[in-house]
Amino acid sequence: MFKKIFLLLAITLSLFGCSKDDDKQYPSEYPNSKSYTLNEILYPDNSGIEILESDVANIDYSNMKKGYVMAYLNHNNDVKIKVKISKGEQKYFYDLTSLEAVALPLQMGDGEYLLSILKQHQGNQYFIEKTQKIQVQLENEFLPFLYPNQLVNYRQGDMITTQSMEVVKDDANDLERIKDIYMFVVNYLDYDDSKAVEATQKYIIPDLKELFKEKKGICFDYASMMVAMLRIQHIPARLICGNTDIEYHAWVEVYLEGKGWVNPDIFVDEKTWTRMDPTFASSKFDYDGQYEAVYYY
Repeated sequence: MFKKIFLLLAITLSLFGCSKDDDKQYPSEYPNSKSYTLNEILYPDNSGIEILESDVANIDYSNMKKGYVMAYLNHNNDVKIKVKISKGEQKYFYDLTSLEAVALPLQMGDGEYLLSILKQHQGNQYFIEKTQKIQVQLENEFLPFLYPNQLVNYRQGDMITTQSMEVVKDDANDLERIKDIYMFVVNYLDYDDSKAVEATQKYIIPDLKELFKEKKGICFDYASMMVAMLRIQHIPARLICGNTDIEYHAWVEVYLEGKGWVNPDIFVDEKTWTRMDPTFASSKFDYDGQYEAVYYY
């Protein structure tokens, strides 16, 4: 599904400038901002107060105002179980594979959502086990992009949390943190051609623990690692899946105070930086085509 290429961390040209003028600074100046500690990382909570229950799985929506629900199997099943989260015409599907609760984002903004637990009938046919409408009023519109979730999954004590803190320890603002996290991902991961072939046959969810151990992955993995390290720093970031001129891929968008969600080009250093894209930089692939976002996580 995800082949060799395409993670694009998106920050506009105006942030960093792309001219060769001597008066340009790379990166551009940005106000100092708070740094965070390990104890301040945001983690989802399976509170158990408001629950959609079924025979096969449950969805805990107690913390919907924080931008997520928690979903988990009640027991191991021989058939596939999915969760569908929809709002209007927008729909997201997630496979449930564990008895351990996992966070699923409510990334479609405020409004009425429909939660559905689906059980496989045969092939791609599923029966609806249970549904529940919920009215979501987010405490903060960025919260869905500040917590871990199934595709950007990290827990307290994971190596990625301490590594994120180490990478940005000398940084004074979020722009510097984004730059240094980008460089870390570029230099830490190598592109995994074998996994790219495997991903054409099945859907592979990024495993951040495995990535830190194996030090290689595909664009989905590059995006997941970078988004995770940014969220640990309380920098809103979203993993995007969508289309390019060549094929289906994954990339990143970041929110900066005073700039908004920024994409898709970034030029940081006049001589040594070109387009800001960890997968491209890692694989030495030069892509200058279009990006069409389909899903946000």
